[in-house]
Amino acid sequence: MEDNAFAAFSFSAPAPPTSWNRTEKTVKRRKLTAKVERFDAAATVGRLPCLVKTEPKLEIEDSDQAISGNIVKVESSSKAVKARQSRSKADNSTKECAPENWEQIVQGIRSMRMGKDAPVDLFGTHQLFDIEADKGTQQFQALVAAMISSQTRDAVTGAAMQRLRAMPGGLNVAHIASDDVEIDALAEILKPVGFYRQKAKFMKSIAQSLAAPPHNGAVPNSLEELMKLPGVGPKVALLVLWVAFGMGEEGLIVDTNVRRVCSRLGWVPADATPELTRRTLESWMPRSMWADTSFLFVGFGQQVCKPLAPKCEGCKVSQLCPSAFKQSPKRQTRKPK
Repeated sequence: MEDNAFAAFSFSAPAPPTSWNRTEKTVKRRKLTAKVERFDAAATVGRLPCLVKTEPKLEIEDSDQAISGNIVKVESSSKAVKARQSRSKADNSTKECAPENWEQIVQGIRSMRMGKDAPVDLFGTHQLFDIEADKGTQQFQALVAAMISSQTRDAVTGAAMQRLRAMPGGLNVAHIASDDVEIDALAEILKPVGFYRQKAKFMKSIAQSLAAPPHNGAVPNSLEELMKLPGVGPKVALLVLWVAFGMGEEGLIVDTNVRRVCSRLGWVPADATPELTRRTLESWMPRSMWADTSFLFVGFGQQVCKPLAPKCEGCKVSQLCPSAFKQSPKRQTRKPK
């Protein structure tokens, strides 16, 4: 058995002894096969090797079989059956509350993002760690990039990450947590990142927290533990789980671009917060699409569905968008006479 995976196993009743001389009876036998793979060590996300947790699978197979002797009953777990029924009902409920034509809209946005030349494609968190560093350092750099990217343009974040990685001693937990790196020095490197002074404090505090037990230098791979770190909210934590650990199904990542696009499409109210947007989308969108949709919508918001003067005339889903061609044009500034 491999270290990183559970072997498949089956439950079934033993065959009765051949010496039994009883009337042959046909009974319903149920075979349960449970397959669980905990981690795939060979998986990668972008350029980063990672451990990907997979979901347990339960297969139930019914068959008629003639046996002799006492009837052997093999019953499935009632909890497993109820869980399957519950998931089926949830799927039906999800389809009912999903917006009309949402799949066509996502596909249309995907076709517009084929070029992958938006700022998030070039300077997103998944592009900013050192591909030659060890896995632990890559995960810490992904965490730092995600944290400083909040309320900052991707190009500015990318430039700041280059400066941080070029520091003597490097961008790693041990170095940032040490007395050799002062908060003021970090702030100067981060500038002009939005709220760079506060983020410098967060970075120092995060490194010190990770350097101490129970983390012992490792970035946690759970939403709860990540959100205990200074300056790490739901969006940053989910982004880290996706980029650093390949856990894209933990939650849908919503930034200002995703919130704006979903509001214009009528999927959420105009005044919806990013958190409300996330919960709303997760209530009906298949979990397997969360990470991909987040990435698609961020770039779409940067290039087409812009805050001011969105490019509705070139948008392939404008005919399905209730806000198309209704945005106020960009105000013209008067030139001094």
